[in-house]
Amino acid sequence: MTKRSRASRRRAARLLHPRGQAMSEYAVVSGALLGFTVLGWPFLVGLLDGLHRYFHSIYYVIQSPIP
Repeated sequence: MTKRSRASRRRAARLLHPRGQAMSEYAVVSGALLGFTVLGWPFLVGLLDGLHRYFHSIYYVIQSPIP
């Protein structure tokens, strides 16, 4: 068996399954993003509620009749 045939066999083996690591990383990253979104949802709701109250208080002060 020559060096050339070994190298070509390795190259052929790599070409059969080139997406294994990328698909695993994609699955891990997608799962982490989904998990953090689900776990952080109550915190996000609280932040949006606070932002809503803040803007309402600003508009209340701007529209008040006292100069």
